[in-house]
Amino acid sequence: MFRAFGLFRAASWTGLTKFAILFVVAMNLAGLHHLTALSASLSLAGLLLGALLYRLGVLPFGARRRHWLRLLRAHRPALVKRCRQLVRTNAYGAEEFGKWHEELGRFRAATGLDLDERSCERFDAFATRVVKGWIAAEDGVAMPEAIEDISPQDYEHLCADLLRQAGWDAEVTGMSGDQGIDILARRDDVSIAIQCKLYFGNPVGNKAVQEAHAAAGYSDADHAAVVSNRDFTAAAEQLARKLGVLLLHHSELPELHATLARQQG
Repeated sequence: MFRAFGLFRAASWTGLTKFAILFVVAMNLAGLHHLTALSASLSLAGLLLGALLYRLGVLPFGARRRHWLRLLRAHRPALVKRCRQLVRTNAYGAEEFGKWHEELGRFRAATGLDLDERSCERFDAFATRVVKGWIAAEDGVAMPEAIEDISPQDYEHLCADLLRQAGWDAEVTGMSGDQGIDILARRDDVSIAIQCKLYFGNPVGNKAVQEAHAAAGYSDADHAAVVSNRDFTAAAEQLARKLGVLLLHHSELPELHATLARQQG
């Protein structure tokens, strides 16, 4: 029966053995020197529950869990950004994690985390809980949870509010056309022209990068950026690197000044 549930694995048995030892110690401390039917039932139930939680990825035991957490923490900013970009709420109110799980596959490959199929599922569940917890704990991102209910104009004003909270003098310009600027922001002696793209379908493409670059030249801004709730195509990322245009998720706006300082350094 146990083999049918995949419980005969070295990693899981290590954790279950520790649990059994703790259970025996607890029995002795409680004065239960004889194994009663009730205590035996509780022990078996606890072992099965531990195995089930391990199988579901809720309890990655010991060194493996610590190693996973160290890897995630080392790449926290990038993971938070990608999770924000890729996890979407569909028309029925459910979150869609397909593209996020693909991103975690790329993360495992890039960090040399070689796992079997079942361990990959456990890692993905664990990483998703950790990164979603980081996102929930972050302050200062004033976007509504139901972002699909706002208009592109609302999005521009919300992005400008985030910049103002971070010390920028941000103006929503309302301009349009190829030289259009959604937001012109200044802080100290630095200015930046920003295109805001509220997308609910495909990733943001080349056109937004071209518009931001043109907008910076038109307004004599020091920098150009595209801000979106979504991710960007590979072609857009390549063009942005060539033209020096920043590609940002709106959650990165509070750190924009520091981002520019690192870029100049």
